[in-house]
Amino acid sequence: MTRFITSLLFLALTMTGSVLSAQDDSKYGDTPEQQAACKENLSLYETYYKQKNYDDAYPFWQNACEVCPPKVSQNMYIKGVNLLKRQMKAAIKEKNNERAIALRDSVFLFYDLRIEHFPSTSKKPDNGCEVLGRKAMDWMSLNKRSALEARPMFEESIACLEGRSLAATFDKYYTLLKTAFMDAEGAEAKTAAQEDLLLEYLRLSDFIEAGRQNELAAGDSAGADKYATTQKNLDEVFVQVANCDEMVPVLEGKLNAAPDDIDTQKKALRLLNEKGCTDNAIFLPVAEAVYAVEKNADAAYSIGIQLAKKGDFTAALPYFEEAVELCEDCPKLARNLMKAGQAAKNAGQVSKCIRYARRAAKAEPGNGEPYLLIGDAVASMVSACSDSPLGGREVYWLATDYYQRAKSVDSEVASKANTKISQVSKSYPTVDDLFTYGIDEGKEITVKCLGETTKARKP
Repeated sequence: MTRFITSLLFLALTMTGSVLSAQDDSKYGDTPEQQAACKENLSLYETYYKQKNYDDAYPFWQNACEVCPPKVSQNMYIKGVNLLKRQMKAAIKEKNNERAIALRDSVFLFYDLRIEHFPSTSKKPDNGCEVLGRKAMDWMSLNKRSALEARPMFEESIACLEGRSLAATFDKYYTLLKTAFMDAEGAEAKTAAQEDLLLEYLRLSDFIEAGRQNELAAGDSAGADKYATTQKNLDEVFVQVANCDEMVPVLEGKLNAAPDDIDTQKKALRLLNEKGCTDNAIFLPVAEAVYAVEKNADAAYSIGIQLAKKGDFTAALPYFEEAVELCEDCPKLARNLMKAGQAAKNAGQVSKCIRYARRAAKAEPGNGEPYLLIGDAVASMVSACSDSPLGGREVYWLATDYYQRAKSVDSEVASKANTKISQVSKSYPTVDDLFTYGIDEGKEITVKCLGETTKARKP
């Protein structure tokens, strides 16, 4: 019965393709017999594969591999790896370890064959590099006891493709580095593995951002989101394996080994900022050294941080503003905008604070912190708005609006927002004030000094 169904499938396929019989069939083999056998088995396995009848597809795929020339189709390798992994999964379920191991080895053989026969394509000139990255990822999942052997594959693939690497390749590679760190034995090996994690974090982050920008330029927002998610995954690992007490000595050793190397200083500065490791002896000297050579966003931000810690917000503000200007389209824009806004508020420049906070909210829509900052800035305007009938206290209603907005976009700031609402509500206009000026609860009120509207509330 199976043979009959197979014959019907092949007949239908050959009849459909009969109009193309005049085409050059040389890619299917050297003789008419080889060409016919190759086309038959390719057609049958692909038909079953499309129908998700993978067990039925497998023997015809095997036949195709035997009779077809190795360069007949890249799909023979792509789908073949999937078929082999399914067979391997079934063998594991059946506890047939010998077959499972043989199938696993075949998976990697077919990756190698794909790289050999399709190192480049018209759409992917570096196809072999991408396939090598895929092989490395499968090596990690199928060869867990020897997962670290995938590292050279990852490194070669990423070195070739850089920002064109698959988002998943970066993710898995950094996870592998974490494994190497966790498994490292001895202080020297542990330090070397941690150094890899620190420095590769920076390199991979740059490549990930390049990949995200490539996807955005191509109009693929879903693709860009994959890179953004990968960066978050790297951040989570980075936070777990690097704390300031451990990281600073490692960076200090790197800096001492190359005191005039500006690239090492820039990397160290980025890492110190990323982890918020600013209370140490190397932070400010490194920031100033980098800033003297290259006025980049990290260096400006770093100097601003140090000045702000000293309470000199007026001096810190220009550095934060410069960090914003030098980082108009980078992942740290929202952070820089927030610091500029906070410094502006503390320096008494409330309108500037609100402008920066609004930009931060736009740069990071799911973060409630910018709205908390706007609320604080608005609440601080009571004296500047005191010429109103309510003595400027309507600003507390408007501040509450922003605290409520913070909660609505970001549940993680709800507790802080509620505390702030509780504090400002004590300074609302009194019930007597509302009665005196004929203001009903819920009435729309214009806060003239800020040019915004809010609604009256009872204390």
